Amino acid sequence: MKMMNRNLLFYKNDLAALIHKFEFDITAEVKSWDRNRILASSESDLVTYLVEKYTLDPPRLLSDQKYIDNEGESKVDVRGRFEFGVRDPDRPYYVPGTFITVAIPFDGDGNLFDFKPSTFTFNPPCGDISDSNVLITFQDVMNLDADSTRASIDATVRQIEQYLSWVRIDCSHWNERVTTEVENSIRHRKNRLLNQANLVSALGLPIKRRPDSDVVGAVPITRKKRPVELPPPPREAFKPEPTLPDSEYEYILNVIDNMSKSIERSPTTFVQMKEEQIRDHILVSLNGHYEGDATGETFNSRGKTDILIRADGRNVFIAECKIWRGPAKLLEAIDQVLGYLTWRDTKAALLLFSKNVNFTNILSSIAATVPEHPNFKRELKKISDTHVRFLFRQIDDCNRDLYLAVQVFNIQNR
Repeated sequence: MKMMNRNLLFYKNDLAALIHKFEFDITAEVKSWDRNRILASSESDLVTYLVEKYTLDPPRLLSDQKYIDNEGESKVDVRGRFEFGVRDPDRPYYVPGTFITVAIPFDGDGNLFDFKPSTFTFNPPCGDISDSNVLITFQDVMNLDADSTRASIDATVRQIEQYLSWVRIDCSHWNERVTTEVENSIRHRKNRLLNQANLVSALGLPIKRRPDSDVVGAVPITRKKRPVELPPPPREAFKPEPTLPDSEYEYILNVIDNMSKSIERSPTTFVQMKEEQIRDHILVSLNGHYEGDATGETFNSRGKTDILIRADGRNVFIAECKIWRGPAKLLEAIDQVLGYLTWRDTKAALLLFSKNVNFTNILSSIAATVPEHPNFKRELKKISDTHVRFLFRQIDDCNRDLYLAVQVFNIQNR
């Protein structure tokens, strides 16, 4: 019995070469975008588009779903088989036989069956790819033996699975760094455009720390299941706007995180306070780390509960303080933050104070509620159980992002 398939799997192309080509393709695609798309689009959306496009999706065999795709009579070439008395090994000699074709479904990118991984043997498996199936065909003279055919099928499946495990390792290494490759390429081009336009000074917020402040602790393009589309072009031309640097955003949130430890160590001090009273305590702490150019106060309050930084008459950072009153009020608070902030790449924090008994249930409810907001894009990272970062789209412009940190304080009177 032998296989009829003449196509070698994992043989035609080199997977390492494809990954190397992707590195150049990402840079080339970013360079091909016009200036306004780079500067005025949501950087997060551009990153997501390229990451989805260049992430490799290795196939996964669904061996438990394999089935007989075809079977029947065939003509078997027996040249070279001495038991048939064929003397000329160069001329075909056919005798009646049978064949059976087994289909093994798979999901993932079928194109990768053509790519040789970095680990391989000199005897790759054979098969044919049709739609989302691997087809392996066996034939022999007269009738096929059931036991030997089953053993041959199992052996071939194991051989394909071995190769797929090597493919997955190579793909995993690339997928772990594709986001970094994309972010670096976009930011390099974006920074170069900003430098060319001499906009660096217009994008930095003039804010300095007090010298005596300190914070404790530190915390070929493959086929896709879903079409990958470039985000729509910005509706308006890019205009330079002030923004809070990422490093300062991290520092502010770290200050608030450290203050939460003090609050939770003395819950009786805060449990009777209203939102604006808790807000004032946080204001004092933050202004102990920063000083403003004119007023001596970088952080100010407006209305009942918010903490903000303003530049040129606009908000570039806002922290909204709320007592936890359930999922509906949480969604309203997010609406409130989105209403305050209208500038690109704006940073915000939502500070939630829980006076409830079961704090673990509150955290679970918050985690389930935030993604329900219609402007939610995705979770960015989880700093701790009580501090999670999210990305939202602005209310009136899908190309404008809002970075929202949700920080939760447990001030139950224990």
